[in-house]
Amino acid sequence: MNLSLEIDGFRERVETFAPQSDLTPRILAFYSASIAISDHEIMSAVISLARRHEVTYDQLYEAVLQSYLFLGFPRMLMAADCLASVTGEERSPFSELAVSGEQAANWSGRGIELCKKVYDSNYTRLKSRVEVMAPEIFQWMIFEGYGKVLSRPELDIVSREMCIVSCLTIENMPSQLHSHMRGALNVGAPEALLRQVIDDVGVSAGDGYTTAQNILGKLGVM
Repeated sequence: MNLSLEIDGFRERVETFAPQSDLTPRILAFYSASIAISDHEIMSAVISLARRHEVTYDQLYEAVLQSYLFLGFPRMLMAADCLASVTGEERSPFSELAVSGEQAANWSGRGIELCKKVYDSNYTRLKSRVEVMAPEIFQWMIFEGYGKVLSRPELDIVSREMCIVSCLTIENMPSQLHSHMRGALNVGAPEALLRQVIDDVGVSAGDGYTTAQNILGKLGVM
């Protein structure tokens, strides 16, 4: 928990946030930061801002769906409820809730492929380290995180990583933030975009902003 987070400062940032470049990934990242803060008024304001800049409902929806991987189900559910109430959009229920063997195998394959892209040369080390402490966690990372969620084609991986970086900056989670800032670069995020997304959240993230700035330096992004 980031006790240095300045919610009123972020609320003021929402009022002045006016990106002039890389609109979609930056606004989605900013929206993910608002999901981490989990304030209905703030989330609503960012949704309205996003729609004014032609960020689609489906793109916002994907940011909500992936948020549970880093923020948990309670905040994801609050964000989903807020998005539905602000936009008035509804989704059709699944006709069948069971997951087929083919679908599960697809998630596993996609998960391995994407995780290797994000972690690059560190993939084998990550696998070994996590499997030693909890093999189920690595399996779930691949299947649930990278396969089922982050590989969904409805949103590109650079935008997804920008969303992750933004919410982890709010949370001030140094290890995971470092991994995903490096991962964002590995999947093709421009250095300028990564730096801008962190500056968009800014000092309202308190210690999280300081952590992110320090990691930029370690990664050689100045």
